[in-house]
Amino acid sequence: MAGDALERLRQVLRPSVGSVEGAVLDLQGVAEAEAALGVRLPPDYLEFLAVYGAGTLDDFLVVAAPAEVPGRRLYGASIVEITGTFRRAAAKPRIAEVLGDGTSYVHWGMDDGGAYYLWRVEGRSSAEWPVCVYESGELTVLPYGIVEFLARACTGSLPEDLQRRFSGSGHEFLHWQDEFRRDTEQYGSGSFIGG
Repeated sequence: MAGDALERLRQVLRPSVGSVEGAVLDLQGVAEAEAALGVRLPPDYLEFLAVYGAGTLDDFLVVAAPAEVPGRRLYGASIVEITGTFRRAAAKPRIAEVLGDGTSYVHWGMDDGGAYYLWRVEGRSSAEWPVCVYESGELTVLPYGIVEFLARACTGSLPEDLQRRFSGSGHEFLHWQDEFRRDTEQYGSGSFIGG
């Protein structure tokens, strides 16, 4: 159940300060994203957004917002944008051998190691979409959704080859607004391109 997974996740991963206000902004993009992609986004992703919003887990894994939010450009593209880019890349023969034409996937995140985090569009509803990780020409399909995936990542319960990406304890989720504030305080607003 997604609710159980969300509760487990909340026990090991606190939302950042900006998650409360940021989640409201991020959720405003759901209808736009669903219209652009022609699908309903998974309910557990929406539950995750309502608590955490879009941002970065452990300065490593970016969970994208559904649609573009003003001011977010420096802190990752939206699901709509990255899915479009991913589907264009999937048309390349080497990738198409594994993923087909890419239209059966929605791209929800990426990490610093070069992996793509996806949902495979299958079943009668988006609640059934499995999380997939695509990296270096290989696709790993997991039999659960995004919240269960993140809960397992934070509790050391992923398959070993994936878990090594999320080592350690004391995981931190940083909403993109908090990341922006932190970087502005650390580097000053004038050091950003266009800042």
